[in-house]
Amino acid sequence: MAEALGLASSVITVIDSSVKVASWCSEYYANVKNARDDIERLQREAQGLKATLERVQSLCDGPNGVKLQESQSLLEAVKDCKKQLDQLETKLEPRTAKKLMSRYGMRILRWPLRSKEVDGIMKKLGNCKGSISFSLQVDQEVQILDIHKKIVLEKLRSADNAEFDSHNEEHNARCYQGTRVELLQQIDTWASNRGSERIFWLNGMAGTGKSTISRTVAQT
Repeated sequence: MAEALGLASSVITVIDSSVKVASWCSEYYANVKNARDDIERLQREAQGLKATLERVQSLCDGPNGVKLQESQSLLEAVKDCKKQLDQLETKLEPRTAKKLMSRYGMRILRWPLRSKEVDGIMKKLGNCKGSISFSLQVDQEVQILDIHKKIVLEKLRSADNAEFDSHNEEHNARCYQGTRVELLQQIDTWASNRGSERIFWLNGMAGTGKSTISRTVAQT
């Protein structure tokens, strides 16, 4: 249960971080003339990551949420995503020393990232998003296989009165045709041979069919 709460709370926290990063990008875009292309693509990446995480949150709240929240790979992917966003947020948030004031009292922002740094951050965030999507895909495929197995098992026909502990056959159980053939032949040979031992001993654990075999021989 603690793991489930860990995933749910982590997703909410990372969504909040992605919103903050996108918000900082918007402020830089409005106030910084250079590096707008880098700012814009970083903002798009943060928004895309937010959309992926919101999908995870929606699935966690769905009917199969309990199984999804048990996914360790998904939890690790979300934690890695949080780490990357926290580092990015720290870089984007202007420090007091960097909040320069103009003569007119307006704050002047300086874009803190070089283009190569943005490339590296984009790659890391893209990997995070890919890991989350892959974990979701694997988990959903496992759930589909489980559903398929259940459907197949439900379609399998069972032999009448062959259920375990069937009350219809508990007083008249016999070997089904084509079963225990070799053992029944051995018993028949023993019974037909006057030189055989006086006792044919059936030895086995409880529930292995000794009574059923004996009843079959007696009624043959």
